[in-house]
Amino acid sequence: MAWKYGDRTLRVGKSWKSSDGVTHPSNWIIWSDTHKTDVIGLTWEDDVIQAPYDHFYYSGYNSDGNLVGRTLSTLQSSKVTQAKEQSANCLKSTDWYITRKVERNVAIPSEITAYRLAIVTNYASLKTAINNASDIAGLQAIYETTAGASSTAKEINATSSSVVSTSNNTITSNRHGFVTDEQVYYDAGVKDNGDNAVVIGGLVNNTIYFIHSITINTFKLSESHSNCGDSAVVSLTGLSNDSHNHKFTSYGRPGKGQTWPDSRMLKYDGS
Repeated sequence: MAWKYGDRTLRVGKSWKSSDGVTHPSNWIIWSDTHKTDVIGLTWEDDVIQAPYDHFYYSGYNSDGNLVGRTLSTLQSSKVTQAKEQSANCLKSTDWYITRKVERNVAIPSEITAYRLAIVTNYASLKTAINNASDIAGLQAIYETTAGASSTAKEINATSSSVVSTSNNTITSNRHGFVTDEQVYYDAGVKDNGDNAVVIGGLVNNTIYFIHSITINTFKLSESHSNCGDSAVVSLTGLSNDSHNHKFTSYGRPGKGQTWPDSRMLKYDGS
């Protein structure tokens, strides 16, 4: 915040000269605001509050108040390196299966092979997206989650075969609004006596799934994002005995930088 004379910012405790040649005293700040503005012609300028920014992508603001982006190619190279490191970290927890296979010729479970392949596939998809980004905004979007159709939980009656179809592996929720690869959180809810409700067969309570194979009123679920190359419909093996508050809540649609496979999913459990 400062007083200005024309384009010049005045310093408190310093004398200054106006355009008519008059030198004003160093204690000019004691003048009333009315005298400063109406008689002397000063103006008051509030500080420009600049929004916080991501220092990875931007070096700061220029004199016009616009963000200054870093070199796109350098950012892309750094992001590819990060993705490669993340891929290696994801693989690390199952590397011992490879060592065991080499040293003792013990077969690697198919679920572990699938998990490792999903990591590599996701990395390749992410790397391509990074290198294809045409600007910083496009690069940032790869690591952002876009909002789903609605943050309101979709409640279903999981005891009804017309809602939960074990033959088609579909869940019916009229005009649910979900889109392919959108994340949804499944919560089976709690019964009136306080016990956890019986979970829909094939699902795990309090787990995030990805939307798969939608129609206007039905959707299927997958344990992995399509970026992993193994997106497949979860088999629904049974209805719940409890209709209380089974909910699917949108967690948004993740960018490619947020779609690594989850080793906790049943399809990757190694059993």
